[in-house]
Amino acid sequence: MRIVLTVIVIISLIKPAYGQRGDWYNDEGGYSFQGAGTKDNPYLITSVEALTFLAEQVNIWPGNSFHGEYFLLTEDIDLGRHFWIPIGSEAHQPFRGVLDGNGKIIRNLYIGNMDVDNVYAAAGFFGHLGNGARIENLTISGGSIIGGGREAVSRTGCLAGYLLCSVSEAKDSIVIRNCHIRDMKVTGANTNVANTGGLIGEGYSFSDGGGEASILIENCSYSGHMKALPSNFPYTGGIVGKARGHGYCNGAGPSTGIFVIRSCLNRGDITGGNTTGREATSSTGGILGFGYGSGDGNGANGASGSIIIERCMNAGVITGGDAAGALAFSYTGGLAGYGDGYGYGDLSKEAPGGSYGYGAFVMRMSANRGAVSSGGASDTTAVLSAGGLLGFGSGSASADSAGRGGNAYGSLSVRDCYSYAPLMAKRGFLGGLAGWIATIGQGANHAVSAVILDSYAAGSINKGDTIFPVVTGGIAGRMQKSKEANRGPQIGNCLTALAYLNGYIRLTFRVAGQIQGMQQPFNNILGRNYAYVGDGDWVKASTLKNGRNWSRQMLRVPVSSWNIKDNVWIIKEDGYGVMPVLGNMPGQQDDVPVVP
Repeated sequence: MRIVLTVIVIISLIKPAYGQRGDWYNDEGGYSFQGAGTKDNPYLITSVEALTFLAEQVNIWPGNSFHGEYFLLTEDIDLGRHFWIPIGSEAHQPFRGVLDGNGKIIRNLYIGNMDVDNVYAAAGFFGHLGNGARIENLTISGGSIIGGGREAVSRTGCLAGYLLCSVSEAKDSIVIRNCHIRDMKVTGANTNVANTGGLIGEGYSFSDGGGEASILIENCSYSGHMKALPSNFPYTGGIVGKARGHGYCNGAGPSTGIFVIRSCLNRGDITGGNTTGREATSSTGGILGFGYGSGDGNGANGASGSIIIERCMNAGVITGGDAAGALAFSYTGGLAGYGDGYGYGDLSKEAPGGSYGYGAFVMRMSANRGAVSSGGASDTTAVLSAGGLLGFGSGSASADSAGRGGNAYGSLSVRDCYSYAPLMAKRGFLGGLAGWIATIGQGANHAVSAVILDSYAAGSINKGDTIFPVVTGGIAGRMQKSKEANRGPQIGNCLTALAYLNGYIRLTFRVAGQIQGMQQPFNNILGRNYAYVGDGDWVKASTLKNGRNWSRQMLRVPVSSWNIKDNVWIIKEDGYGVMPVLGNMPGQQDDVPVVP
């Protein structure tokens, strides 16, 4: 009898404790949700026990992705500071359903600790989200997440670690909308590649075979503190750590991969990770750490991939990581650390001229209001680049040098944006909007572009207390054209309105600090730019590179090409010394005074 009683006690101890029986506990002794899982009659998440049951159903082999099924959160849920196992903790078992948070709040989310057995390669409330997933109207408030895992790549985000929308000969999407993260502490992993975001660690939208894949993150926000640990490739962003939109054509029709971040706001303070190896890269941004839009043409058709940031704002303090090794890079931006639009033309002989590859990185109608500072560098070969909006951005393309393959197009576009904040760099390149923009191209059938248009930088730009040279510009620190690129970067119809501009005395100008790979005159490279600088050590020679003098009265500035009719820009007609603001933007003040 004693043995029987002991067995009963052991069984009772190992049985999962989901809480007391309620209306989600069926008559057969198993667990089930209220509702039918349809759009009109969704499964109801009424308690922490029901939420835990959802996680179990997705995570236990073989798992239920709940593809095409609907869930509704009916109550605020407190996780009680217990460690949470992400929903979809394994890559091969993602959540693919629809969860409507119904405006409710999940409190005290804690994931991971320094014990390696309690960390996840994809860490978040959700670990992995797959095709068809949609998460809406959810707030997560209070707690902390620590990234980790035994794999070479980690993905850490409060809402989800990893989004993967991958299609072939089909169309699908992942949507994250109206989700907000409040007062969360996020610590990135120290894996080889560490993608860390306030909302999403990494998102990848991929298509081939004529497919169309898309990821949309819309009207979301993050507040709290984020710090990336040392890594070879730490990519850290207030909303998304790393994003890629990738189309690959294998001859079955045009393929498209697109990643859109729209109307998102970061209020968190972000600290990027230091690099730990040779030729490593750290990239840190208020909205996005690292973004890559790429199209690979192959066969008889083409492909396109793009990253789009629109109507977003950063209000947090952004600090870049150190480039702590030989030939290491550190990129820091108020909105994005690194952005590239890359196109690859088909190099095969089977389809001469038949395919195309188009890649784009687009930033539009967005703003930075948070202080930005670069990291440091311990090696003289390391490179730092920081900007009010973008640390580094390029349009790049590769096509066959003999012209046998298809066309390749790469594009970087920054338009209708502004940064109004103090900026600082310890060395390298520093710009009011971009630290470094470039066009990189090769092959007979390529075209590239990198433009900053209809935008302005205000506030102050300072090299800080450093003995190292800082190449500084009111709009861009460095503009570079590769030797074979068909076109160089351009800055047009932009303003600088700075209280202070300071950098390496011979390479500090009111618009562009350094122009490389392009010959004077610069009329086609820098046109219709206006500048006012109150104080500092900029080069004061009257050249087009400096920008024309600017009257402090906003109404006297020629802004004919700015899109006032569609309310992209709002300029008060009765204002004096008032900078324009962007329409339909979250978190910005109506009146922003011009610096004296």
